[in-house]
Amino acid sequence: MDGLTDNLTFQSIALIVIGSIIFIIAFFGCCGAIRESHCMVITFASLLLTILIIQVAIAIYTFVALKNADEINFKEEYKTKVFDKYNSSEETKELVNLIQKELECCGVDSYNDFNGNIPGSCCGKNSSDTCHQQDAYHRGCVIALKDFFKYASAIVGGIALGIAAIELIGIIFALCLANSIKNAERRGYSV
Repeated sequence: MDGLTDNLTFQSIALIVIGSIIFIIAFFGCCGAIRESHCMVITFASLLLTILIIQVAIAIYTFVALKNADEINFKEEYKTKVFDKYNSSEETKELVNLIQKELECCGVDSYNDFNGNIPGSCCGKNSSDTCHQQDAYHRGCVIALKDFFKYASAIVGGIALGIAAIELIGIIFALCLANSIKNAERRGYSV
């Protein structure tokens, strides 16, 4: 339970830090536009460009991880770190049951990995129930996890690139506004 609390604490602090950074960036953009400050608008565009570069790097990393997904030994990882500890740890048992129920899979390769006592999560029932062989999912969880990893990686990479495109438009508009402010200052009148 302490590990779960630590993870929630880290995530909460990370969200607060990210929110603060976004607030500062938005402050430069908003105040720069209202006060017609060339420097603040350029700072906003620069900070937005930094975030854009980080997002593109994350998207590239995600697509590289997706490409290298075939090199990851999902069977070894799932079997040794999760499935083999099914009866020894209640948390691991809950994790395996959640994976089996949500991804509609059973065992490592098939329901035969349970040696006759198939849990209810292998056929969509409560994990405390038992499941008959004919009702159990025939797909192993290794294949289901691999497919889910590829799908999730593609979604995350696509979302990162989509947001990066929107940020690029924001950078262009910010630079156009900064240029307009600078031209207005040079001409000696306000826009």
